[in-house]
Amino acid sequence: MGWRLALKATTLPPTGLNDCPLIPWVISALWTTRNLKIFQQRHFTPQEVISKAIIDAKEWKLAQVVPIPPKRGVTPRKIDADSVALCRSDAAWSNEHNTAGLGWSFSVNQNERFLSHSDFLSFVRSPLVAEGLAVRMAMEHAIKLQLKQVIFESDSAQLVAAIVEQSGISDLHGILADIYLLSLQFDSVSFRYVNRSSLCFEDNLAKQTLRGPVKNPL
Repeated sequence: MGWRLALKATTLPPTGLNDCPLIPWVISALWTTRNLKIFQQRHFTPQEVISKAIIDAKEWKLAQVVPIPPKRGVTPRKIDADSVALCRSDAAWSNEHNTAGLGWSFSVNQNERFLSHSDFLSFVRSPLVAEGLAVRMAMEHAIKLQLKQVIFESDSAQLVAAIVEQSGISDLHGILADIYLLSLQFDSVSFRYVNRSSLCFEDNLAKQTLRGPVKNPL
């Protein structure tokens, strides 16, 4: 009875999880940090435990498909499933040099990859910024290819949440603004979080690019 009531408890702001119960993730975080303390002598503050619970809950929520809602006053167009392209992107970041390797690919019918690309950037402040730049450059490439209906996938739950919820993150302010503007050039566009295991190809491409130049197809 108590468990059912806990699941129905309202999660208060500013967690951003009003429609997602937080109690299960708090319990999971407590159990995980307990094991880390016992077996690895790692200690966490209460704030760190709560932060982990919130992040885990958001990742689960974003694992559900969450397309950007249609803009107010615009009637959404009917999507032809056969013409929807899937773009997966990933980034590798060097803390020592503040450089990043970016990789992305385009597929149809989920698994039929028809193009991939990579790039190397300097003066990248964080892994999150690198992930945002990867999505932005992938969008620019999709526009160049004249793709009109695209689903963009990333393994950065924080980035996808910021895009979908149109929230502000100081480090990503300019990148998010660019992503919103680029979105206007598609007939249909959505962003969703996927597990890292789904991006093995893009992850390897980004890491290889970070280590050295990669020759891209023309």
